[in-house]
Formats: sequence, C-alpha cells, structure tokens
Amino acid sequence: MDTKGAVPVGASPVTQEVTVRRPRSVVAFALWFALGVGVAYLGFRLFVKLQTVILIIAFALLIGVTLDPLIQFLQRRGMNRRLAALLTWLAVVALLAAPVVLAVNAATSELPTLIKTAPDLIDKAESHLGSLGDRLSTITDSSTGGSFNPTKIIDYVLTSGELIFSAVTDIVVVAFLSLYFASELPKLHDVALKVVPASRRVRAGMMLDDLITQVGRYMLSTVMIALLCGTGTTIWAVCWGIPYAILLGALVSVLSLVPVIGSTIGGVIVTLVSLSVGLPTAIATLIFYIGYRVAEDYLIQPRVMRFSVELPGVVTVPSVILGGAILGVPGALFAVPIALILRLLIRDIVFPAVDRA
Repeated sequence: MDTKGAVPVGASPVTQEVTVRRPRSVVAFALWFALGVGVAYLGFRLFVKLQTVILIIAFALLIGVTLDPLIQFLQRRGMNRRLAALLTWLAVVALLAAPVVLAVNAATSELPTLIKTAPDLIDKAESHLGSLGDRLSTITDSSTGGSFNPTKIIDYVLTSGELIFSAVTDIVVVAFLSLYFASELPKLHDVALKVVPASRRVRAGMMLDDLITQVGRYMLSTVMIALLCGTGTTIWAVCWGIPYAILLGALVSVLSLVPVIGSTIGGVIVTLVSLSVGLPTAIATLIFYIGYRVAEDYLIQPRVMRFSVELPGVVTVPSVILGGAILGVPGALFAVPIALILRLLIRDIVFPAVDRA
C-alpha cells in the first residue's frame, strides 16, 4: 500500500493543513520584494521632486500649531476662533517683521559702507589677533592675489537676486498658509480622526490634542527665547560699538531657533565681528555669550518652558544633529517637534503594549 503523502491518522485539521501546505514560491517572493522596493524608490523620488512644497506645508503647519496656544487663550475669553487666529497672526507678523524691516533698512544703508570698509575691518581683526592674524593675512593674500576685489561682492549680491525673490515668495506662501492652518486647525483635527477606527477614536483624539499642545508650547517657548537672545545681542553690540548691531541681532534671533547649537553659532559670529573693534571687545563678547548660554540653560529656559515639555539633552542634541545632517537647517528646526511626536507615541502606545505583554 502506497502511503506517500498520506496524512497521519488522528491528526488535527491544523496539522493536516500544515502537512499539505506547499512552500511559498521563490519567484513570487522576489516579485513582491521588487514591487516593495520599486514603490519605496518612487516615493523617495516623489519626495525629492516635491521637497520644497512639502517643506512649505510643514513649516506653515508648524507655525499654525505654534500659534494655537495663543489662539486658545483668546478663545477662552470669548473670542471667535477665526478672529482670534487673525489677530494672533497679525501680531506675530508685526513682531517678526519689525526686526526684518530694521535689518533690511540697515543693510541697504550700511551695505555700501560695508563693501568699502571690509578691507579695513579685516585688517583690524587680523592686527588684533597678533601672530595668528599675520598667518591669516598671508593666507588671505595668497588666495586673493594680494588684493581685495569689491566687485566680486557686488557680483555675488546681484546674482543672488533670484534666490532672494524665491525666498520672499516662499515666506509669503508660508505666512498665508499658516493663517489658514491656525484658523482651521480644529477642522483638520476632526478630519485626521476620521481615518482612525471608531473604537480607538477617543484615545487617538486625546493623543492628538496632547501632541498639538506640547508642540505648540515648545515652539512658542523657543521663539520667545530666540527673540530674547537677538534683543540681547543688539543691545550688547550697541553698548560696545560693534558694527551692524541690528543685522547681528536679527541673525542671532534666526539662528537661535535651532535648538542647542543655534545661539552658540550666533555667538561665534558676533565674537568674530567684534574683533574689528578690538581684542578686548572680542574677549568680553565671548565671555558674554558663555554667560548667556549658562543663564539660558539653567535660568531662562526652565522658566520659559515650565508650561511645556522639555526633552533631555541626550535626546535633543542627537535629534538636531541628525535632522541637520538629513535636511540641513529645516531638518534641525523640525528635529525637536519630531522627537516630541516619537516621545508621545512611545509613551502612550509602545510602553503600554510592552506592559501588557
């Protein structure tokens, strides 16, 4: 009697199914794998093509979430959501436009002077550095042929007009998109919850509300700290006679939006510019920024962010470095909000699942 392929007597249906099941075809597995790789590659190419659009939408949404705590503050006092969003948006635009207008005005009035006096500023900085300045002077002379050519600076300024126009256009689009997101954030919240199964919708809504609150408070605190750093820079530069005080203050404010390393980079730039005044001024400026950084870490930041969630440095620093390495400055700006999102997901989803296992 031929027993080849026969099922053992008394075997359960599951055992029988396992016994007669054939192994998956290698060709089918390869086809599915190739399809997955192809979809991932197409998604990556699509992201590269639409990177600018995606970043614009992401920036606008982040600004809208940042304004949400202020809008809710006005709503709790009986104001309509759209009116509160419009007033908050106008106040923020005025607050941010003021230093930009001052910086542009200073740039247009001081740029010709900067071009003319750039060789003198460089010579003063090199002379204040002593022997190190002599070495830098030798390197500068060898790289520029022993002469400073202001025509190159003018050429760079003129050829950057297209980039400036594109940047201004993107800023305008982001500004009006942020107003839309700030006004319609509750509706977008409800639309996002519709894709969640009804059995989990309540919990998902609580998580999303918590996420919007945390990100909004953190970003609002970051903006306040950045404005404080820029204002302090401008006052310090004016008191010590460092040139282009308003420009430096606006630059430091923008750089300070990048957590951890932004204000440090701004302090290095201001210290280098202060060398044109004198070495004692540069040393005093360096000490000022070291003291300010200590005060920011231990006094200012804990008080400003007492209503927010502060991530530990072991999470913030690698997040900023990784985000900057992937997407540059936008990646560094989005690094901490993304870390907050991951923290919330791990706290509310991963940890409870592990505890139940």
